[in-house]
Amino acid sequence: MMKYIIFLSGLLLGLPFHGAGQNATDALRFSRLVYGGGARNIGVMGSLGALGADFGVLSTNPAGLAAFRRSEFFLTPGLYHTATESLLEGPGNETQRDALSRFHIQNGGLVAVHIPRNGNWKAVNFGIGLAQLAHYREKMFYDGHAPGTVVDRFVEQANGIPVSDLDGFEAGPAYDAGAIYSPDAELFYQSDFGLVPGASAGVYKRQAIQRSGYLNELQIGMAGNYDDKLYMGMTVGVPILQYEEDRIYEEQDQQDTIPFFNTLAWEEELESSGVGINLKLGLIYRINQMFRIGAAVHTPTAFRITDQYSKQLTYNFTENGNTQELVGESPEGTFDYRLYTPWRLLGNAGVVIGKHGFISAEVEWVDYASASFNFTPEVNDPAFREAERNANRQIANTLQDALHIRMGGELAYKIFRFRAGFGLSGTEYANENMWQPSWSAGLGIREERFYLDLGFRRLKREESFIPYATSEAPELTIRTQRVQSLVALTVGIKI
Repeated sequence: MMKYIIFLSGLLLGLPFHGAGQNATDALRFSRLVYGGGARNIGVMGSLGALGADFGVLSTNPAGLAAFRRSEFFLTPGLYHTATESLLEGPGNETQRDALSRFHIQNGGLVAVHIPRNGNWKAVNFGIGLAQLAHYREKMFYDGHAPGTVVDRFVEQANGIPVSDLDGFEAGPAYDAGAIYSPDAELFYQSDFGLVPGASAGVYKRQAIQRSGYLNELQIGMAGNYDDKLYMGMTVGVPILQYEEDRIYEEQDQQDTIPFFNTLAWEEELESSGVGINLKLGLIYRINQMFRIGAAVHTPTAFRITDQYSKQLTYNFTENGNTQELVGESPEGTFDYRLYTPWRLLGNAGVVIGKHGFISAEVEWVDYASASFNFTPEVNDPAFREAERNANRQIANTLQDALHIRMGGELAYKIFRFRAGFGLSGTEYANENMWQPSWSAGLGIREERFYLDLGFRRLKREESFIPYATSEAPELTIRTQRVQSLVALTVGIKI
């Protein structure tokens, strides 16, 4: 976990330009996927790759599309609930809890089955629909006391730079708000916090963070069943990305330990939107009626992303007995760039136990260290090229390849289906060896012309982050625990 904190610190200080701060955190966020599909697939932890007959396999092994025997129309509404626990490391600080829920459409689409009249091709099927592969809606809050102040970051950024050349997104607003100043027009800056070294530990800090957004993918798939032995399929994916983040970081000198300073509020807003394209290829071999094995490869997603962002510092201080409040604002920033997510390799296996149910498993390998940015797709700017090299170097040095294991099973009794699943996800951070567990469950009813499935999935993740980075001054460390729960209901009609 400390590796994650160190890697964030290096990235945030290392970028020599002031876009929205694109770094490995963004690359990892948009490379993490949680496969869902219909409630049936959710109930078995997304492990249907070798068995198919669920729209969710277009996200994993598209050869499973060939297992459909009849055309279907389906829709899956869902309810996400995200609960977070956040702790500012420091003596006496308490864990703060927050939660947020959201109704959404998990997936929906159509599968068209074509049965050739002659030859060894038993089916040639087509599928089209929309699937959600990630959601970002959450809010968190922490507070307490710990050494450090965000003003130290502004001082470090400004030192050695004339006032006229201060960047407009951090050091510039800090200077305009009076949080930093340069006596006698020198190129080294000071702050009120520097008047009493170490006093920042007694300053009360808090931050509220709210995120929203999604990663939905338009999926167009085709698959064929050759002689009931070999299934082959492909999916063309068009991911649609929307991400928003609002942060308000505050400091208050409640004990009046620092001369002049009273309070500050550092507000940051970010909106990322983009679209991409990828290709998924898959095979399934039906050994016999009972055993199936499969494999799939996913190309990187080539994203084109636009970030829009702004920042503002409000600084309240008392001078000569008068309380003043100054505001420094950044311009509205826009930055266009490219992101290439990692390759993915998947292996699947399934065991069909007659008419009584099945057991399925899937292993996914993802090399997160191979993700990369292109900051200069249209403008050949030396500063952007250097930032691109720094960000990609940090990705390669601080991320690693990871395994994701998903297992599930279904028990059939007449028209009823009972499902359960379990998953383990390896860490994406280099030199770490930690596994994040997850589990799922589900129920279903299968009739001749329609089906109804209910699925539940629970994911848990523990991480740490720093709200701002400095090179020498103390930094805050925030430990978080995030639990994401999904309830989904699929209604399907067989045509």
